[in-house]
Amino acid sequence: MDETKEDSRRAAVLAEAFTAFVTYGYKRTTMDDIARAAGMSRPALYLLYRNKYEIFEALMLSMMTEMEAELAACFDADLPPVAKVKSAMRIGFLDGYHKIRNTPHGAELFDLKNAEAADLFRQWLAVVENGLSSGLKREAEAGRIDLTRTRVSPERLTTLVIDGFEGAKARMTTFEDLEAKVCDLVDVVLGPLTVR
Repeated sequence: MDETKEDSRRAAVLAEAFTAFVTYGYKRTTMDDIARAAGMSRPALYLLYRNKYEIFEALMLSMMTEMEAELAACFDADLPPVAKVKSAMRIGFLDGYHKIRNTPHGAELFDLKNAEAADLFRQWLAVVENGLSSGLKREAEAGRIDLTRTRVSPERLTTLVIDGFEGAKARMTTFEDLEAKVCDLVDVVLGPLTVR
């Protein structure tokens, strides 16, 4: 099979698999469901992916690759540091959470981070952490934030912001409440470090 054609087929499978996972849930989605939605036979699907988990893994890795580029772009933008971090938090957490949480099986997909796909969710978190800490390091090196005021490294600042997000998520009442808390968190943590 031509490599370009195979890449195109794989991309089509991943797009349809995402729809199937949020519509039917990970557990109820079958290889037949995905093959049918992608317009191919089940044997043809097995030539591309060995099983449903491999499809889910490829989907997550593809999303992480896109997100990694988007996170870097946040810090390339001509915006104040606080706005860059808010944008990165939206890309790294809020957009995906919002996209999945209201689907019929969003809760099941989020539960996978405690089960079969725990390693993938840890990788997702690592991508966000790396993107944020790299961006904060760039902001400090450019003199737009002053981390010497706290003696906290970009990596440590990143974990504090992410831990704050996780706490806000655990106590949220609505998605809008979570969004507002993330904005407030970034303002409170990063605002005083911004060089004016």
